[in-house]
Amino acid sequence: MRKAVLVSLDALFDRDLAFLKPDGGLRRQLDAGTSCDQVKTVFPSLTYPAHTTLITGCDPRLTGIGHNQPFQPDKEKAQRAWYWDRSCVRVDTLFDAVRRSGGTSSSILWPVTGKNRNIRWALPEVLALPGENQALKMMSYGSPLWILRMEMKYGHLRTGIGEPGLSDFATAVMLDVIRSRQPDLTAVHLVDLDEMRHLHGVFSREAMEAVARHEDRVAALEETLRTVKGMEDALLIVVSDHGQEDITRTVELRSLLREHGLDKVILPQSNGMTAYFFSVTDDENALSGAYRYLDEHREQFGISRMYNAVDLCAMHCVQGPVFAAEGAPGVVFSDLLEPFKREAATHGFGPSGSAVNCLFSVSGKGIRSGARLPSMPMRDVAPTIAELMGISLLDAEGVSHASEFLAK
Repeated sequence: MRKAVLVSLDALFDRDLAFLKPDGGLRRQLDAGTSCDQVKTVFPSLTYPAHTTLITGCDPRLTGIGHNQPFQPDKEKAQRAWYWDRSCVRVDTLFDAVRRSGGTSSSILWPVTGKNRNIRWALPEVLALPGENQALKMMSYGSPLWILRMEMKYGHLRTGIGEPGLSDFATAVMLDVIRSRQPDLTAVHLVDLDEMRHLHGVFSREAMEAVARHEDRVAALEETLRTVKGMEDALLIVVSDHGQEDITRTVELRSLLREHGLDKVILPQSNGMTAYFFSVTDDENALSGAYRYLDEHREQFGISRMYNAVDLCAMHCVQGPVFAAEGAPGVVFSDLLEPFKREAATHGFGPSGSAVNCLFSVSGKGIRSGARLPSMPMRDVAPTIAELMGISLLDAEGVSHASEFLAK
C-alpha cells in the first residue's frame, strides 16, 4: 500500500488558480504532479455531501449524505444535529479500505467521520449543541487521548473554532501525526478560505489572503514529507469541494410558503443557493399543484429553475426531497428557523452555478509532472486515489483515472 496525504481546501475553485503565487506551495504542487481543475461538484454543493463523495466514490443518492444536516424543520438552528457519525454513510470509505488492507489512517476535521473505528488517529469535525461540552464531544467521537495530547501541544494556535486559527491548528496536528505516526492515509479538512468567503466575499482581500495561507500550509506539508523517513514516497493529494458565489438577495422561503398557502403541502430546507422541498401530505395532486405554483411564480420566490423528481434522480440527488429549486443569480434561501444570513457569499448551488469546478491534484514519485486532465465528476476522485494507493473501494460508482496520473 502506498501512503497518501489528502488535503481538502474548502471553497477553492478553478478561478482561484490564477491568483496563486509562482513560488507558492500550491503552484509547485500543480507543476510537480497531475491535476484536474474541472472536477464537477455534487448537488447541492455543500461541504458534507461533497466530502463524503470525495472519500467514497459515490454520489449523495448512494451515500445518504445530501446535506450538512438531516431535515429538522421543528428545531431552531442551534439545536440541529449535523451528519457527524460514520454510521450515517451507507457505503465504503477510503478509511475503511485502508484498514481492511492492514494500514492505519488519521482524519483531522474531515466531515462525517465521527465514531469511525477504522480511523486510528481521529479528530472529527463535530459541534457541541446547547448543554454539551465541545471538548468532551470531540473526544467521544474521536481518539480521546490523542486529541488531548494534540490540544495540549497546539491548542494555543486557535481561539475557539474561528479562522484562520482552526486551520493553523489542524495543519499543525496533521504535520505532527505524519512525523510521529506515518499513517498510510492522512486526511485533513481546512476551512480558512470557506469562512473568509462567507464573511467577506468571493474575491475579497480576506479570501485572497486565505489562499496565500493555504499555499504556505501546502509548502509546510511538502517539506515535512521530504524530511520524514518513511514518507518520502507518499502521494500528496489536494482536493476541494465547491467554490462560492456572492450574495445579493435573501429569500425567506418558509414565510413565503405560508403567505401563499403552500406550507400545509411542502416545507423547505435551505441548501444555500438551492433548496429542497419535503412533502407534508400524501396528496399527489396537491404536491403537483405546489410545484406548478412555484414554477409559475419563480421571480417572486427568487427561483431560476425548478427540479422535479426525474431531474433530482438524474443529478444523483439524495432521496427524500420531492423537488428542489435553484435560486436566481445572487439569491440565498432561508427557511425562517435560522436567522437571516449575513454572509457576503455562499454555495449550495446546482449544476449551473459559476463555481462548480473543483480541484484534484496528485504529486509524488511516479506521477506525471505538469499534466492537466479534462473534466471529471467528483465521484471519480476516490477510486482514483484508491488505485494509486493500491487499495480497493467496495462500493464506488465512479471510475478510476489512475493510469492518467502515472508517468509512462
